[in-house]
Amino acid sequence: MLASIAILTLFGILLIVLETFLPGWVAGILGAMAITAALWLSLTSPELVGWSSGQRVALALGIVVSALLVIILWLRWFAVKFLRRALTLTTSIQTQHAATSAAPGSRGVALTQLRPLGRAEINGHRFDVRCQSGLAEAGAPVEVIATEPGNLLVRSL
Repeated sequence: MLASIAILTLFGILLIVLETFLPGWVAGILGAMAITAALWLSLTSPELVGWSSGQRVALALGIVVSALLVIILWLRWFAVKFLRRALTLTTSIQTQHAATSAAPGSRGVALTQLRPLGRAEINGHRFDVRCQSGLAEAGAPVEVIATEPGNLLVRSL
């Protein structure tokens, strides 16, 4: 009977550890059920009739403590540290720091047709712009009227 209890406990711990890789809580719930079955067997098994109630409770506490210890060690040192390094991108891309907006009144040239969205070069920087009148040809001079989230509002000159 002790072998069955040990196998259920180890199987439950293994399923809970697998839960870090498998989505959906199925493995974790099955692992918790296996550990609960091991606890129930340790407390109520007729094959452990020679054991006192104190010994059965000590066995149950040993199951709970060992399962929690293994799971905490797994989550603390293996899953968090090793998996984070393997699954997280840590490199960064170096970009040029261009101006994020142009002041109203700034002038530039439309790089693409503005229908009404397009790109324009203003003060030597390229911006996504929206034409107030709706249309402007590529190469047309434009003037910044206002800034909007994500682009500039321009009018054709």
